[in-house]
Amino acid sequence: MSPYDILYILAYMLFLCGASLACRGVRQKEALWIMGAGMLINFFSTVIPNPGCQSLAIGIGSNGAIIWAITLGVAVWAAFLAAVFVRLMGRKELFFFLIVCIKLCWFADLILFIYGVYALTG
Repeated sequence: MSPYDILYILAYMLFLCGASLACRGVRQKEALWIMGAGMLINFFSTVIPNPGCQSLAIGIGSNGAIIWAITLGVAVWAAFLAAVFVRLMGRKELFFFLIVCIKLCWFADLILFIYGVYALTG
């Protein structure tokens, strides 16, 4: 298991823990910070290998599924920023809807990425 895999799993688990706290209605600020930490770990573990930190690079190549996974990952980051903005505006129902959409999109992103890696290596 590569360092990238460990960071990605940690990021996804942090986001899910924060989302569950947010949807339960307890510790709203802390839940947002936990979800934000997961997003930041995901963002930096994805972006840092590009400028030159090769210890996080997975070096598998690319195909259509991986390109779609990357696109969906960027959409997840944008949706999270929108969810934070909506939460700061006080629209809780829309915030919860966006969090559920983010969870589903991030899961689809993960499945697409695994499929793309499998198609390249299998």
